[in-house]
Amino acid sequence: MEMRVALLLVAVAAAASAAAEAANYTVGDEKGWNPDVDYTAWVKKHKPFYKGDWLLFEYQNGRSDVVQVDEVGYDNCDKANAVTSYSKGHSWAFQLKEAKDYYFICSYGYCYSGMKLHVTAKSKTAGGKQSGDDSSSSSSGDDSSSSDDSSDDSSPPPSKKSKAKSAAAPPALLAATPFAAVAAAAAALLLNRML
Repeated sequence: MEMRVALLLVAVAAAASAAAEAANYTVGDEKGWNPDVDYTAWVKKHKPFYKGDWLLFEYQNGRSDVVQVDEVGYDNCDKANAVTSYSKGHSWAFQLKEAKDYYFICSYGYCYSGMKLHVTAKSKTAGGKQSGDDSSSSSSGDDSSSSDDSSDDSSPPPSKKSKAKSAAAPPALLAATPFAAVAAAAAALLLNRML
């Protein structure tokens, strides 16, 4: 019985630890995803970004959109070969699912004046440290056209009041966190009674 409780504690602790490793970032901090925000400075302030982290784009519906593009689309403020595009509601959460470069633009006429974002997501080593160097970047630009509303990331967005960077669990795991805490507390209580 003691072994079962100990294994339960280890499993719960591992799940809670994995959930707490991802960070949530509100793009542009309190200014959000809007014109006249220095996204290059924002990236430098918050880098490094890691696989599993979340970007929350908060914007004004009808005034801007979020279009994920490749490097050429980013450099040219061109959404012609968009990977994803989102313009519904007032916010969009995007998870950095792979260690790679991600590029985002606004296609409503603001990309050429700086409303675009380049983030490099890195892998974590077993100790939770980054692998590779510490470079993430962002630049500026503008474009005008409408948006498709296709999305590869349909997970619910983090809380509107999420901080620019937090060690909180990704949105999809937030619902499981209270259960994990209760399970860990119950397992600790059982283990304490057994000893």
